[in-house]
Amino acid sequence: MMAGGSPEWVPVENVVDVVCGRWWEGVRLPTFVGLRVLSRLRERSGPVIEDRVAESMTWLVRVGAAEGWERLAPGTHVLRAGWEIAVPPVGCVGGPWEGGASLRWLSRPTATCLTHPPDLLDALRHVLPGGTGAARA
Repeated sequence: MMAGGSPEWVPVENVVDVVCGRWWEGVRLPTFVGLRVLSRLRERSGPVIEDRVAESMTWLVRVGAAEGWERLAPGTHVLRAGWEIAVPPVGCVGGPWEGGASLRWLSRPTATCLTHPPDLLDALRHVLPGGTGAARA
């Protein structure tokens, strides 16, 4: 655990590539879909990394929790063990884009920070075309 309650894998100053599989796996969506998912999740969302260059948003979930999600929620890309995710520094959170930064946290990571997989999958199913949700928002 780092000072200030951030997990040990969150860098203090610079973007760091962190390999999936030890602490979490990633669920990546295009930003235009991710914003709808984040709006649906609200306070139930764990940490979300936004990449303005790749125009993507990545949620962090426990290892193995998103198995088969590409089939259940078309358009979802699961970053499994061995994939690297660029992790922004702890202070790079929300607000307007500043300077040359291309990564930021939309939801700040905390010690107990992963998104609850059933909540994320439910949101995905409701906002993605072809998702298997019962109703659309």
